Amino acid sequence: MALGDGAREYIGRKQAGLYALLLNWAGQMEGYSKTHAPWTDRTSHARQGIHGGVDERNGQHILYLSHGVEYGIWLEIAHGGNYAIVGPTADVHLPRIRQTVLEYWRD
Repeated sequence: MALGDGAREYIGRKQAGLYALLLNWAGQMEGYSKTHAPWTDRTSHARQGIHGGVDERNGQHILYLSHGVEYGIWLEIAHGGNYAIVGPTADVHLPRIRQTVLEYWRD
């Protein structure tokens, strides 16, 4: 084993763990948004279509939450944002997500 191989392995394990940590947060945010969505369901498609996940691009992890219906954008921006859920869910969870990621990299 060459000098630095251990460091590469450690970083690889930490990145895999970060992916798992963020995937857990994606599930929590998805569940929160589905239970706290402020609109009244007519077909339940909008609520069922909300989904969260993690993408990896260029060595970065991207945590996302989005609508799965075409009119989801209108739930977020129309009527003064009264039916928005993606933005408010991010606002509620972002401080805790940030804290857990910082704690994860400290260990």
